Amino acid sequence: MSRSSGERSSGETGLRVRRVVLVTASWGDSHGETGAVVRLVAGALSTRARVEVVSLRSSNDPRGSSTATPPASTRQDSVFSLHELAATQPERERAGVLRAALAVGNPSRLPEISGPRLAELYGGRAQVAGELIASLRPDAVLLAGPETWWLPELVRIGTPGARIVSLPLFGDDPVGDLVPFAPLVTAVDAVGVLSRADGVRVAGRIRANAGPARSAQPEVVELEVAFTVNRPAADQVMVGMSQYGRFVVLLTGFPEGTPGARRSPGHDYVREALGPVAVAEVAHDRWRISDLEKQREVPVGPSRPNLWKLLSHAEVCLDLRPQGIVGRETLESLLLGTPVVVPEGTVAAEHAERSNGGLWYRDYRELFDAARAVVDSPSLRAGLSARGREWAERVHGDHGVFSEQVARLVLG
Repeated sequence: MSRSSGERSSGETGLRVRRVVLVTASWGDSHGETGAVVRLVAGALSTRARVEVVSLRSSNDPRGSSTATPPASTRQDSVFSLHELAATQPERERAGVLRAALAVGNPSRLPEISGPRLAELYGGRAQVAGELIASLRPDAVLLAGPETWWLPELVRIGTPGARIVSLPLFGDDPVGDLVPFAPLVTAVDAVGVLSRADGVRVAGRIRANAGPARSAQPEVVELEVAFTVNRPAADQVMVGMSQYGRFVVLLTGFPEGTPGARRSPGHDYVREALGPVAVAEVAHDRWRISDLEKQREVPVGPSRPNLWKLLSHAEVCLDLRPQGIVGRETLESLLLGTPVVVPEGTVAAEHAERSNGGLWYRDYRELFDAARAVVDSPSLRAGLSARGREWAERVHGDHGVFSEQVARLVLG
């Protein structure tokens, strides 16, 4: 492929547009935060560079594609050139069972002996990936997601001179501490993180894995992902809600395909614990609302615009779910001016603390205490709402700033 192809922004400026290859197993994944973050990063990057996406698609071949197998397909996906490769299939259920068995004593740490097997179970290996990336002659390569752990050295050998960058997307997952995944923070030029706590973890991994082979340590760049909420749509009252008056949102499962709440106290228990305020529960299988007199299922699809409608009119959002890598629903709630009560020690709690727009809990007793404090005090709620919304708009609502951060990470 000629490097001159598509590399000039216009005949008038004559400036060469840099080419970036983004490699991920999460392209087109509409569920969970990983796919959303990858797509937003790619979009921000596309304003500064030509982006070629290499999508590692699951196949039934346990070895991945052979060296003689061409890419499954190449096509345009919006502004991106998309190259789809057949890759080894992830076995997340088996990985989950293995991790659960090994982490009984200490959930925050996994024994090193589990590393090779867990890395294998993550899937994503495609033997022709190195050849394809080299053929695209990139100025930079962005490896997004833990499935790309095996690629840094391969890319460095195949594309000398290219900037190698990773966005590991581990969050607080202890699998990131295991040796097989170390190349995503040691064999690259820069690492992207999604929170301050994530940055501390990654910096610790870099120090722990530093060796004599590389004199310069990778730069750690925090990305403050910018999300957009449709405020006019969110201002509308959702169908079936007008008769309930004041209510709180209880998140136990959303979106589809992500983990739900563990050991939830139950909808009826939450409603009784909070007194006269109604409870609107957002779960995987159904959304329902109840007060002390009546209960009904909400007759709408579990979509993000409908979640915005609930959040924008709620007194507070109570989140019982295991938290992901970026705390998207927490940020959206803050953007809409609704305080949050979230689990302690998560990225969502970091957002609540940094914004002073929410509270966090260690157990369900603290959850109910915090919820009642917000519901019963209009002045507390107003303060949390104003501070949370101002911070969220400034830090996670500015797409220009986010684009600058992505450019610094990937393009240097």
